[in-house]
Amino acid sequence: MAEIIKVKMLGKFSITYGDKQICHESSRSAKLWSILAYLIYNRARVVSQDELLSLLRTEEKGNANPQSTLKTTVFRIRSILNSLEKDLGLQLLTSSNGGYTINPDITIECDYEEFEKLLKSKKADNTLKALELYNGDFLNSFSSEPFVIPISTYYHNMFATALQTVIPTLEKEESFEKGVSLCRFAIKIDPYAEVFYQHLMRCLLSLGKRDDVVTVYEDMSKILLSTFGVMPDAESRALYREALRTVNLHTLSPDNLYDELAEIGPVSGALICDFDFFKMLYQANARMLARSGNTVHIALLSIVSRTKTKLQRRSLDLAMDNLQALLSASLRKGDTITRCSSSQFLIMLPQANYENSSAVCSRIIDGFSRKYPHSPARIDFFVKPILPSTDN
Repeated sequence: MAEIIKVKMLGKFSITYGDKQICHESSRSAKLWSILAYLIYNRARVVSQDELLSLLRTEEKGNANPQSTLKTTVFRIRSILNSLEKDLGLQLLTSSNGGYTINPDITIECDYEEFEKLLKSKKADNTLKALELYNGDFLNSFSSEPFVIPISTYYHNMFATALQTVIPTLEKEESFEKGVSLCRFAIKIDPYAEVFYQHLMRCLLSLGKRDDVVTVYEDMSKILLSTFGVMPDAESRALYREALRTVNLHTLSPDNLYDELAEIGPVSGALICDFDFFKMLYQANARMLARSGNTVHIALLSIVSRTKTKLQRRSLDLAMDNLQALLSASLRKGDTITRCSSSQFLIMLPQANYENSSAVCSRIIDGFSRKYPHSPARIDFFVKPILPSTDN
């Protein structure tokens, strides 16, 4: 064999020989490809028949003749390899000492091995080359296979660690476009790692792309809230606030002042805002109330289960969406709404006393019950006044 067999397992599983390539999408049997991947990954040793049978057992429960099943599986794997070159399957996958092995005399280059080698060199250029090799988690289409899970975790952690080393360096070197590209890819691989969103927002801010920062933050907030029920941390919120700060390139005049400050489009219902804006609005009112002596109330509405059984995530998300729509339609223009957790909304009611604020919440709860009588969710609430600011 003159050609080298090139194998990719970081992301999609593919095998290339010469100018031909095969990948697992080209076959209906994912189990065959999974076992082929297992054999290649363990090509330094003979894989026993019992070991291979244990991999097949999840699909072949109750099989009266497992040895025959294994022989059929090996035959089909060899047939897959033969599509690269005639008789390649028999040359590559050989039987030995009661098991099977990948022929050690055939040169195979695997992307995950090159990835690890480059990272262990500790050279900056090699780290970037390694990251370019990482097209996804190890055998991501077989992520439920028991043998894949620890290997995938191992390489994923290497990838994440390398990124957290490289991206700050790119920021210092002002290679912000490269940083954006790497961060966006990292988020595709790990959509729950807030640190990558933060790096992405910093790079975008440095490029002056404030609108993109806002979009990134809002997307991250939705993911964290819907998945973990938490808000972004203080650093993420600070980057978001920085993106919201705009600097006019022209001087404001009395003639265009209202145009600059007014909302765009028709205005109806309560104002829906993010938690940080609501917090600033609360603090502004607290300062004002310290001087005026007036009272403004806030209400916390919480979605809870009607029974002792915890709400399923899908039911909770649906109830929160329905409640937000109801709040927006029911409250007045002067009221303000924010989602403050995965199951709660905060409302500011500047034109209502305690009794009226409680009545508003009761009306919302009644409206929710009437509109969604079969919902497994119900709403609890409490009303409190904004505490006036005090001098320290």
